[in-house]
Amino acid sequence: MSDPSRTNRLAGETSPYLLQHAHNPVDWYPWGSEALEKARRENKPIFLSVGYSTCYWCHVMERECFESETIAAEMNRGFVSIKVDREERPDVDQLYMLAVQLMTRQGGWPMSVFLTPDLRPFYAGTYFPPRDHYGRPGFPRILAALEDAFAVKRRDVDKSADQITDLLRQLARPKPAESTVKIDMDWVKSLIDRSSADFDEENGGFGTAPKFPRQTVLQLMLIYLRDVADAEMLRKVTQSLDAMAYGGIRDQLGGGFHRYSTDARWLVPHFEIMLYDNAMLLWIYAEAHRQTGAARYAAIARGIADFILREMTAGSGAFYTALDAEVDGREGANYLWTRDEVQSLLSGKADAAKFTRVYGLDDGPNFSDPHHGNGSLEQNVLFLAEPEEGNALLDEDLLRGRQILYESRQKRKQPRMDRKILTSWNALMITGLAHAGEILHEEKYVTAAGRCADYLLRVHRDAEGGLLRVGTGEVAKQPGFLDDYAFLTQALLALHRRPQAGQIAQAMRRRFHDESHGGFFFTQADAPDLVVRQMVGSDSPLPSGNGIAAETLVQLGDFETARKTISTFAGQLSGAGEQMSALVQAAMAYVNSRGEIAVSAQAQTQRPLSPEELARQVVEIEPRWEGTILRVHCAVANGYHLNAHDAAQAPTRLSVSGAEIETINYPPGQLSGDFEILARFKPPRPDQFSLNLSYQACDASACLPIVTQTIPSN
Repeated sequence: MSDPSRTNRLAGETSPYLLQHAHNPVDWYPWGSEALEKARRENKPIFLSVGYSTCYWCHVMERECFESETIAAEMNRGFVSIKVDREERPDVDQLYMLAVQLMTRQGGWPMSVFLTPDLRPFYAGTYFPPRDHYGRPGFPRILAALEDAFAVKRRDVDKSADQITDLLRQLARPKPAESTVKIDMDWVKSLIDRSSADFDEENGGFGTAPKFPRQTVLQLMLIYLRDVADAEMLRKVTQSLDAMAYGGIRDQLGGGFHRYSTDARWLVPHFEIMLYDNAMLLWIYAEAHRQTGAARYAAIARGIADFILREMTAGSGAFYTALDAEVDGREGANYLWTRDEVQSLLSGKADAAKFTRVYGLDDGPNFSDPHHGNGSLEQNVLFLAEPEEGNALLDEDLLRGRQILYESRQKRKQPRMDRKILTSWNALMITGLAHAGEILHEEKYVTAAGRCADYLLRVHRDAEGGLLRVGTGEVAKQPGFLDDYAFLTQALLALHRRPQAGQIAQAMRRRFHDESHGGFFFTQADAPDLVVRQMVGSDSPLPSGNGIAAETLVQLGDFETARKTISTFAGQLSGAGEQMSALVQAAMAYVNSRGEIAVSAQAQTQRPLSPEELARQVVEIEPRWEGTILRVHCAVANGYHLNAHDAAQAPTRLSVSGAEIETINYPPGQLSGDFEILARFKPPRPDQFSLNLSYQACDASACLPIVTQTIPSN
């Protein structure tokens, strides 16, 4: 363990993630001029480690590597080691994450990147073990090899760094449209169909394990459904919302949602609780209640809002960032139960038999610690095994049982709270609370949203009126990014504070907008410590700043800036719109207000393919009709294969919307070379429908991102 009497430079930081490493024997620096100048002065490579406070594998690598005196000595001798909280510096994170993906075709946290003293990346990965393991080199071996390469083969290191940096520069802007793009409601609908092409008919939600809520897609679908009656789309939304609400991904006692499910059934979560997830899900469940009138959605929305106000709200009215996944190194320890524990607590106070039946405890244990123990199932994640019993979310007896267990759980050791205040994430929660408060007629939610907005406008501002990214208490720092401005503009509009929203939007245009070509950069022009300035249109779990910026500008009446922003991303939207729901939503808002947009093809310049673009080119698709049978011929590039249709993760899947299918037949096993997927339609053959193929292409060493290609239906 780290020696608490020894501190490094991170001890002076406010980020909980950086403070977690303040007593490591590693001579850590925060990202900034002191570290960068030291690297240049001493001509040492930089080891950049990026993570966040509730990241489980970040904790593991710290325990295994950064608390090791031997490994720390090697790091201190040969490298300038910099630790970054990705939530404080998303600009650093997303730039070097793209470098990781380009070099390894993988990504994740902790992110480990080796840089030249002038910040060019030359080697990258994620988690590294403390010793050689399963054919993978351990972190000490990597350190020794890279230190030697930097000293002895510097020309090769610089060549590699130049190549990666050049790729980053070329990919920093969206790819122009290769053909004319007509942005209208038919185009919007086609992208929504593509975005929901991997809908899980059995379990609800999208994709397979690990399974994320995909809030930006659900929000896009709900906003589309405000104006268009589409029973099939509404079914997909409600089935997904029900499955998540009944599963273990929802804290059945506290009301909040965990980050994602480790399985396709939404049963066993990864136990982090993030502010942004709950902010967007609050908006979604409130909106689902407004559109369907279902009482269960109102109850779920209230559960989220009450959880945030009860457990994640600072005295200032701002909202904390996250709750950790683990307690004392045990993932989910605070949330797990045994049947005997529950029966003992409820005996004589509530209907224990009913509770254990409805919440799945009678089915036996469903959780085994993935990192400790022998792998046997020993405890339970609570989930609604019988949600229909008396409408379990509203049942008074079950409510009493939940309250008893919740009060008992609060006496346990609690997960660590990340107490920093992020402008953009707080703005998302303001939007969620304001929206839910109006729909549910709960003034306390609107009041809480307004109180947080007042805090941000008072504390998270610099002397020139610009936004600051992160704060603790009454102190904020770090110039804000596009997301901070765009999300706060949206939040102020949700509170009907149009003049304040207009002021923030004006500052956003001044600092981030590309007046020559359209679109918004993620960072301000004077950002001093990045080798590349990026313009990002894809959603992460968060909606893209460009999407929210464009949509809010439509609401504020700045249609020209909104149009230019949407047009700038038209080519990328046509190719990868399923990853860009916020921009699709902005396009829908523009079309509904001002009509269609026609974007002309632009001259193409030599530009490398992003990982997503490469994945699309790996497979050539040609449909052929034989009566009501559609043969989808696929040709996979040499050296690649697609996951099987029945693969546990990222299966190849053909999806159809707007037509009835009798059967779809896939070849068995991994798919490579030339193969056909056979779809038999119910007669008569449909005239118009959407057809999409989702797949993940892999070679012998790594996998490209999951993508969806639209297939011509005629």
